[in-house]
Amino acid sequence: MTMAEAPRPPQAVRERVDRLTGGRLACAVIFDREFTPEEVRRFLALASAADSAPAHFRLEGRVVRYECAEADEARWRLALEILVVKSHRQTSPSRRVPDARSRLGLPPIPR
Repeated sequence: MTMAEAPRPPQAVRERVDRLTGGRLACAVIFDREFTPEEVRRFLALASAADSAPAHFRLEGRVVRYECAEADEARWRLALEILVVKSHRQTSPSRRVPDARSRLGLPPIPR
């Protein structure tokens, strides 16, 4: 699959923010389509050292939910957008690293 054939990442179309106690917010971002199981898997597999790591987001169909401090809402929203784009770019064949067997000229292991 080439990048031209790859489906585009889901695009955010709406956002809802509700105030919780203690200066926290409950946020829901609604996307234009549901995430595929493969997109969810790649999203959750991304590494992140920040407190806005993929595991802190809940993907439910086409809705992504998260809770954060009111002061950090913009940073969390940006982190979500970055993670969605990064998880989509993981499918690019040009980014795949050849395994050790192919570098040594050995045939691939049958699956």
